[in-house]
Amino acid sequence: MSLGAPFVLVIDLGTTSLRCSVVDATGSVRAWRQSTVPETRDGDGLSWDGGALAAHVLADVRALAEQWSLAGIAIANQRTTALIWDAASGSPLGPVLSWSDSRTRDLDRALRARGVEMVPGLSVSKWRWLLDRADADGARARAGELRVGTLESWLVWVLSDGAAHISDHVNASHSGLLDLATLDWNRDLMRDLNLDPSLLPRLVSCLPEGLRADAIIGTPPILAVIGDQQASLYGQGCVAPGTAKITFGTSGVLDMVLGDVPFATPSRAAFGNIALSTPEGVSFGTEASVMSVGSAVEWLIRLGVLTEAGDIDRIVDPTVRGDALFVAALDGLGVPHWQPRARASFFGLSGATGPGEMVRAVLEGIVAGTADIIAQMEQATGQRLERISIDGGLTRSDAFCAILAATIDRPLYRAPSVEATTRGAAMLAHRGLGLPTPMAGESEQLLASNGAVAADLEGWRDATALTLAHTKNRKKPV
Repeated sequence: MSLGAPFVLVIDLGTTSLRCSVVDATGSVRAWRQSTVPETRDGDGLSWDGGALAAHVLADVRALAEQWSLAGIAIANQRTTALIWDAASGSPLGPVLSWSDSRTRDLDRALRARGVEMVPGLSVSKWRWLLDRADADGARARAGELRVGTLESWLVWVLSDGAAHISDHVNASHSGLLDLATLDWNRDLMRDLNLDPSLLPRLVSCLPEGLRADAIIGTPPILAVIGDQQASLYGQGCVAPGTAKITFGTSGVLDMVLGDVPFATPSRAAFGNIALSTPEGVSFGTEASVMSVGSAVEWLIRLGVLTEAGDIDRIVDPTVRGDALFVAALDGLGVPHWQPRARASFFGLSGATGPGEMVRAVLEGIVAGTADIIAQMEQATGQRLERISIDGGLTRSDAFCAILAATIDRPLYRAPSVEATTRGAAMLAHRGLGLPTPMAGESEQLLASNGAVAADLEGWRDATALTLAHTKNRKKPV
């Protein structure tokens, strides 16, 4: 056995990329492959071709499995993304609908109008939307010929060569169909949505037993399965009640650990979920999000305002704040507004506004949205967040972190690695092997210093109100 063995392979399937990493028992990444899965973006949101997605995953995992002797596989995936497929052939039926996809909004309104108790936009309405188009009369579902799932269900199905159809409690808690009190599917909602039980995956903990990747050389066990945000939460050591993290990825997601009791008062301000599920028990949590974070930076790159994300620190001076304001709503507005039709807005632009001012405004919009979800979370839970760990690609930017620290009146700690999601999934996999959890590196406390100027929270609130008013008054295109 070589130094650092045994090795686990972590599949981190996010919104914009697929990353497969070989991680040793010390938590060090020894090898990795990263690829971009072709996507479809249109007025309805973001989707993928499920067959292409499976091919990318299998190609990357098989390539690494040929080079490394794997003790097992861990999966961390974006939550709420949904698809359906043929149980015999394994072929997806329709697109893979992302978490940000909004084509189910009319269905969500119709369901709620008839009294169906559900949270709009989660996986369950996406399943119903897809089934209505692939199996309109329900005959194939009743015959047991179809399966529905979120991304971890699909990845396990693909890796196991169709032998396993599961969903872990963390991902299931973001489907909209899991009863947190019983840890079982909500049978009443299944009946309301006409979902046949044969469609649904078997519920398991984040450390499932008996799963093997039959499609991979050596058939390594699938040791751990967890949603990406909760993998990051675990990877940053947030396991005690009251601990919290914010991941600045495609979106900005705040997660807080509650403990052994589900969130009692879910609302538009905070969503109750499961932070971690193991054979020893379940830890509940709550979540809130800024919908557009990394996606806003990528948008600036596509426009040519930035050449690459690394340019942020070159052109943004955190000690200078201009007149421009930005509402980060490229994918709609989340907490507490939940307006999927809202769109991003710039205010205060002039002929003198340059790229630096525009990028600063985008960073401020993200920071202001972050301050807002923290306030919403604290009000909803009745707890002040005394320590917040941060990770994600945007935390590489010192300018962003300086503005964040100047704005957020809470102790903030930058994780030693932006890849906390990969780390958390690997930690779980090693736990499944009965190995001790590798220690995390020392987190860096962010201090408001060097003259950094806080985001204009009052101006941002006014701009957000105007954006919401425009959304309400805007006529739908014919």
